[in-house]
Amino acid sequence: MESVKNIPGTGFGLQQKPIVTGYASLESEEKDNILTLQLSLLEAIAREGDPLDILNRLCKMAEMMLPNSVASIMLLDESGMLNVYAAPNVPSQGIAQLNGLKPGPGAGSCGNAIYCQQPVFVSDTLTDPRWDDLRQLAVDFGLRACWSMPIRSAGQKVMGTFALSSFEHRSPAAFHVALLEIGAYLAGIVLDRAQHMDSLKLLGKIFEYSQEGIMVTDTAQHIVSVNRAFTEITGYALADALGKKTSFLSSGRHDERFYREMWRGINQHGHWQGEVWNRRRSGEIYPQWLSVSVIRDVEGKPVNYVGFISDITERKKAEARVEFLAFHDALTGLPNRVQARNHFDKAKAYADRAGARVALLFLDLDNFKTINDSLGHDVGDVLLEKVAHALKSNIRHTDTIFRYGGDEFLIQLSDVHNGDDVTDIAEKIIGHVVGPFNVGDNELSTTCSIGIALYPDDGKDFDTLLKRSDTAMYKAKDSGRNAYRFYTERMNFEAVEHLTLMNSLRRALEKNEFTLHYQPQMDICTGRVVGAEALIRWNHPELGMVPPSRFIPIAEESGVIVQMGEWVLQEACSAARYWPDIVMAVNLSAIQFNRPNFVDMVFDVVERSGVDPSRLEMELTESVLFSDEGTVQEAIRQLRKVGIRFSIDDFGTGYSNLAYLRQLQVEKLKIDRSFIQELSENPHDTAIVAAIIQMAKGLGLKTIAEGVEDEVVLKVLENLSCDEFQGFLFSEPLPEHEFDALLTARRNH
Repeated sequence: MESVKNIPGTGFGLQQKPIVTGYASLESEEKDNILTLQLSLLEAIAREGDPLDILNRLCKMAEMMLPNSVASIMLLDESGMLNVYAAPNVPSQGIAQLNGLKPGPGAGSCGNAIYCQQPVFVSDTLTDPRWDDLRQLAVDFGLRACWSMPIRSAGQKVMGTFALSSFEHRSPAAFHVALLEIGAYLAGIVLDRAQHMDSLKLLGKIFEYSQEGIMVTDTAQHIVSVNRAFTEITGYALADALGKKTSFLSSGRHDERFYREMWRGINQHGHWQGEVWNRRRSGEIYPQWLSVSVIRDVEGKPVNYVGFISDITERKKAEARVEFLAFHDALTGLPNRVQARNHFDKAKAYADRAGARVALLFLDLDNFKTINDSLGHDVGDVLLEKVAHALKSNIRHTDTIFRYGGDEFLIQLSDVHNGDDVTDIAEKIIGHVVGPFNVGDNELSTTCSIGIALYPDDGKDFDTLLKRSDTAMYKAKDSGRNAYRFYTERMNFEAVEHLTLMNSLRRALEKNEFTLHYQPQMDICTGRVVGAEALIRWNHPELGMVPPSRFIPIAEESGVIVQMGEWVLQEACSAARYWPDIVMAVNLSAIQFNRPNFVDMVFDVVERSGVDPSRLEMELTESVLFSDEGTVQEAIRQLRKVGIRFSIDDFGTGYSNLAYLRQLQVEKLKIDRSFIQELSENPHDTAIVAAIIQMAKGLGLKTIAEGVEDEVVLKVLENLSCDEFQGFLFSEPLPEHEFDALLTARRNH
């Protein structure tokens, strides 16, 4: 029986003779029974039998030594509840009632043994208060006595209970106590060993399947084991690495001092971690995160070192990418707006030392939104990349380009000595940005507008120069685009005025500062007034009459145009009730038309005003018509249903899509004044107007010319068969009472 004297890994050194309470006083036969139980179980443990099978055997042997009884082993779970683990002869119904037992003073012998941390012997379950919570169980299954012994681990932690339940009232004899003690003792060994083996298996699985490379060395740093992940990361299998010093993995990037400090940390603190560059079997040098720990024996002496290795190549790439994107534009690779500020500070310092200037150019592509909307953002992105490349090719090596956002770029020119240095580059950029650029199947051309501000002339800091170059850029756009403009104080004044007007506009409706003027629309053949265009006027309390060309764009930019447009429609419809023989034309903004409740708003205004819908004409620009074809056509369809008419304003100045125009249910084309003013002198304008009129007639549409100011132009329009006109030749826009007087006079004439 030498094989069972000491069970490795249990922490127990068991002799054949167990140490139990009162063992010496037992009868010879009882001693033999105890010894037989011990040896039988120890042999099973030595053969590494299944823990549950061993403990079931323990229960059956105990039951043989106490006739008319059942044995059971209950274990504590993580929540502190007792559950049956081994009970080969306990009915399943009884097991179900015992599972989940909460230890306590009335929770039976086992629950009480856990609660008190000591043996519990109950001779009469029907009267003993320690069975108060389980009384019905005792009655149901005929349990009359129950003795329970705590099962402890090698560290004396209570793990569960070993119990004998008798079907007759009885108290335990010395033999029964000894039986319970040795049974609980052996159960502790079995459970400890099971946990130990599970831990070893778990460690083996962790070692083998860990995503981290693991390398184990002896105290001389010779490799004694590696796992599969180590091989995948380094390329070295166990056979390649076994017995070699860890230094064979070194990349050469770290000096002797680095390793000396690393090993000093390991030996002083028992562990070290940090970033290390090592070499794979292929020769590739790569970054890894290395964590090294010391394994010590029971005396505290180092016996092994364990290194955990993670390949951080992808993480380093991601970090580099994140760092790059923090300061660069992802699409073009250009430095971003964060970098622009830093670069400016350096250029400013150099300019101060050299007595030079710094120029900040704010560049915005013209009509880029049209390309994005018509061809898609993918095409727009490729165009931006090509524009960025063109910009880089047309600046000096001392200058820098930044992508500010969207289709906006900043260009910083350093070491500027005079205006010619800037204009030469600005003209060069404008000439090359135009393209054409091949983008997929498309050949695209574009233009740009550039605003220029100079340090220190226009500002002493980056934010001021950025703001002023942006202001200058918009001035370039206002001048016709495809141009550059320098910042001046006049531009700054206009910017302040712009802000003042925007703030004033928000309160103008409330203060009744708006009025409507009406410009007559005349039939060219009869000279009769057939319509009126309602035109808004703003009498600012401080600035006086502000021209519409100044405040309408601001109203659209700020969104005030929605409320303003509804007010104009309401006023015009109310006035039209008194002029039943003319059509009232009202201008509409794209912002108004695209509002989801626009049609309902028009219906509501028409109903409240009482005007005949057939005498209301809505003037739409081409940008409104082509902004969202489905939405536009549906809105026009609904409004035409009640008789409202439509005309296209400023025709010929947009992107006239004749195929689409044919589908729209409009009644009239208004020829823009830019084609009318020189109609009698410019044959090109005459040809354009003639073409518009003939096209309109072919589509069954009327034409009206705006901006007619002399008789010669009117005669040309009459010869070209234009239907109507409006302009100063007949009348300027008039306040309501003057327009009413004009109509009365014309009717009486």
